[in-house]
Amino acid sequence: MRIDLHINQALAPFSDILDCAVRADVSAYDAVWVLDHLASMEPARNKGQMLDAHLLLGTIAARTSRVRLGVLVNNVAVRPAEVIAGATASLDIASGGRAVLGLGAGAAPGTYFAAEHDALGNRLEPSLSARHDRLLDTLSRIRAIWNGEHDRNLVFPRPAGDVPIVVGVNSVALARRAVAVGCGINVRGSHPRLHEILDCVVASSDEWSSSVWFPFDKSLTDPSHPRFTDLEQRGVQRIVLLTSAPDDVLSA
Repeated sequence: MRIDLHINQALAPFSDILDCAVRADVSAYDAVWVLDHLASMEPARNKGQMLDAHLLLGTIAARTSRVRLGVLVNNVAVRPAEVIAGATASLDIASGGRAVLGLGAGAAPGTYFAAEHDALGNRLEPSLSARHDRLLDTLSRIRAIWNGEHDRNLVFPRPAGDVPIVVGVNSVALARRAVAVGCGINVRGSHPRLHEILDCVVASSDEWSSSVWFPFDKSLTDPSHPRFTDLEQRGVQRIVLLTSAPDDVLSA
């Protein structure tokens, strides 16, 4: 079982976030992820600011040499395909081929994560299927850009190599659609339909095919933790631990 560290960059000052990523690079973590939000959702608790995900990853890339790097997940309601494609390709080049592309459909209107969009007057799609369609369209456009289909005497940034693609899912419907277009999936460990979602993944040796995230717990950094036994039997090869408190950033 591979263990990844997902850093909420608003939890701590920039220097602590960077130190956390550097420690991950010299420890057993396989990948470092950061969030894609426009603002800190809990400013009273957080000790840092919600730094731009791609700028932060570029800085981390310059200070690390081993861990894979990505945004879990790029919010397609915020970032156009062209921006995600260019930023991810740039990260892959700058990191020596370590980028992973994470994509998410974004929040529904009226939900907790819609508040940052409401504050900026950013309209969110009310229909779940429309948000899923937008995600898949974004994915298709990113792949087309990386394949050179839009160059036409121009040269857009392309990754140094093949970039794994992981879709954050919260439903069986999106899991099926993501798998159908050759993407891995990431789902929270407490999801009530976890097993159904994982069953959407065809048995595969691909390390990115399915991953499950949990709130950070130091004991879960052990790949042989008994909590992972059932997940391994279902083909999960990767656990993502999300920092949820400032102390997590200091102890991860």
